[in-house]
Amino acid sequence: MDRKAIIACIAVLAGLAALVAAAVFFLYSGTGETKSAAIASEGRTGLLAAVPSDAVMVIGFSDLKTACRMLTDTSGCFHYFTGDRESSVLQKFLSGENAGDLGPLKSAKAVLSLHYNGSLVPLMVIDAGRSGASADSRIQRFMADADSCGLSASLLDCADIAGSGTYLYRRSIILLSVSDVQTKSSARHIAKGISILDSDGFADCAEKVGHGDNTVFISCSEIGKFFTGIADKGIYGYADFLKKFSGWACFSIVQSDSGRLRLDGTFTTDKGVEDFVNVFKGYSPSRSTVASVLPSYTIFFAGMPLDDVSAYIASADAFADGAGRLGKIESVRSQLQKSSGISPVQWASTLGVKEVAAAFFKVGSSVEKVLLMKMGNKDMTIVFRDADPSSGKDAAPKVCRYSYGGFAASVFGPFFNATEETCFTYMDDWIIVGSEAAVSEYVEGRALEYPLSGYVADASIQPDFMAGNKYFVSYLSVKDGKDVLGNIFKSAYSAAFAEAAEGYSYVPLSFCVSGDKDGSISAVAEEFRVNVMKTKAPVFERDTVVTVPKGPFKVKNSGTGKMNLFYQQDNMYLCLKEVGGKGIWGVPFSSPICGNAGTIDYFANGKLQILFASGSSLYLIDRLGRYVSPFPVDLGKEILIGPGIYDFNGNRKYNVMILHKDNTIEMYNLQARRPAQWKTITAKETIKGLPEAVKVAGNTYWVVRTSIQTLIFGFYGGEPLTVFEGDRMIRSDSKVIPGEGASVKVVCYDGKTHTIKLQ
Repeated sequence: MDRKAIIACIAVLAGLAALVAAAVFFLYSGTGETKSAAIASEGRTGLLAAVPSDAVMVIGFSDLKTACRMLTDTSGCFHYFTGDRESSVLQKFLSGENAGDLGPLKSAKAVLSLHYNGSLVPLMVIDAGRSGASADSRIQRFMADADSCGLSASLLDCADIAGSGTYLYRRSIILLSVSDVQTKSSARHIAKGISILDSDGFADCAEKVGHGDNTVFISCSEIGKFFTGIADKGIYGYADFLKKFSGWACFSIVQSDSGRLRLDGTFTTDKGVEDFVNVFKGYSPSRSTVASVLPSYTIFFAGMPLDDVSAYIASADAFADGAGRLGKIESVRSQLQKSSGISPVQWASTLGVKEVAAAFFKVGSSVEKVLLMKMGNKDMTIVFRDADPSSGKDAAPKVCRYSYGGFAASVFGPFFNATEETCFTYMDDWIIVGSEAAVSEYVEGRALEYPLSGYVADASIQPDFMAGNKYFVSYLSVKDGKDVLGNIFKSAYSAAFAEAAEGYSYVPLSFCVSGDKDGSISAVAEEFRVNVMKTKAPVFERDTVVTVPKGPFKVKNSGTGKMNLFYQQDNMYLCLKEVGGKGIWGVPFSSPICGNAGTIDYFANGKLQILFASGSSLYLIDRLGRYVSPFPVDLGKEILIGPGIYDFNGNRKYNVMILHKDNTIEMYNLQARRPAQWKTITAKETIKGLPEAVKVAGNTYWVVRTSIQTLIFGFYGGEPLTVFEGDRMIRSDSKVIPGEGASVKVVCYDGKTHTIKLQ
């Protein structure tokens, strides 16, 4: 499956599932005067009256100390909303204040809002005490510090501009922003008595929350502005569905620390069919079990458990009719019926679909999307008449031809399809649909060797999608999907995703929608960060693709003493340029280089040359772009990655480590000869890269990462010194830390750190 497809699907739900990691919260809209006035005079929420009406997101904090902590905690999820991460003046200022003495401002209420002006611009409003009172010396210092940091900072006595009877009339406030446009806008709005509180529906939302402490307010109708601020412009169009999801939503931050972020939310909406959230009111929620039939390496899934599929269809069709789209949907269904002899609605009702989901996971180097449907009717032959009987529940699973492409999408919505709906299999009451490669993951046992439900349990977390009855469930693994997220969000925000996952074994996000006893619709958004976890040791190889680095590679120029960048162009030319980008030279070459390059002093005269590999040979080129004799030297077999360059004794007698295409690692000198004591390193599974040298008790050992585990070899290769099975195998991503004596500390699949003796 191509990347555009997965980007599109995740983007449509970015405001839901990816809402957690990015804290994707939106705001704006227009309302009733009575509730607005009441809220503006209420001490717990009155500070919102200082937020201009063009805000696209607002968070109300219980106090400034909490705001500083949450907005500057790089392991959390809110810090990148203080502005561009490369130059967040506000974040730097708050970091300094968080470490210092906030004085009377420590317990002051605070609100952060974002406003779109080509980019997302933050505005912070802080309660500075009673109006008319003299400013405390520490407040004056706070203002001076803000000004010296380059922030636009204003201290307003609101009695001079706010309407009498409002909360602001009785208060002084501090306005902080990276732009004076925002601070001036806030002052103008206060003077005119206009704010976000006048936005349509906002008063109902704020009243439902009951307070403004650590609470986020969201307007789905303005999601496009937020996408413009944080997302790649290629996916702006995918905000359309979320605009129709509901009117307003409010989320309270229940927990925010280094291990977990949880937000409990509720929705406010019109009683008609205009908002999709009302579809859920047409049937009852059910418990989701899709995690039991998804692989542990799932990147993303979203699903709907259904107690009554016919009731869901009736409710969803009413929404589509209200949106003016039912005619088009019925036309598609009619065409599908003509080609198959059964209508999609009858098809879904006959199967008695109890849950429908779509999921993404990697198969080799490609991302595949599968459609999953749980059957309530055990006799699937009523619909799948032409299916091979061996695909039945009591027989071994088999890849079968799928004849109902597009049916699920026409009934449950466009997300619920597979890009290639050509094959299916049936196991444990579930139909899994997708490409032959994706379905084969199930049939051959790889997908459910370690199901996602077991993986989550081993992480000792309890995400909401695995508990209780739900209307909607979704999940995103940040670490598994980090390359895809880079194509969804702008660099500042995608980098924040990666940063949030850095140093953690597992970072899952989930967003779920459920119902309350009073008939209202509620939601839970969660992010977990797990350091070390027990996981089932893999039996099947999954990640067998070896990534060959493309450079550029840093090399030292002995003529200038500076670092340069050595790289290969698409036309095979080899080039050297300065780190700043200025080209030095380019010379022709005929084949791809093998993912590594470094400098050596081949003639031991202080002049450095660049050593690299291509095909089965080592090559040497000098700093002026001249090839050096007697190179190339042929190693005798094709190179996959190399060379790793070592000068073990510091006497310029170089050795190189090479990963060959036959899954072997060899050590050579520059004359292409192996040391007499050397024995080839290999493994039963795929070796993923060059070995890493680790010094333990004065000796060098080789750490080799495979698709399944980490192996450690002695200096001269041969058999591994670490031969373990099951959950005692060393994780492929484990650090190898030298310990006392000839020992190392590693993390195994049992989730524990073990000390292993190498001698």
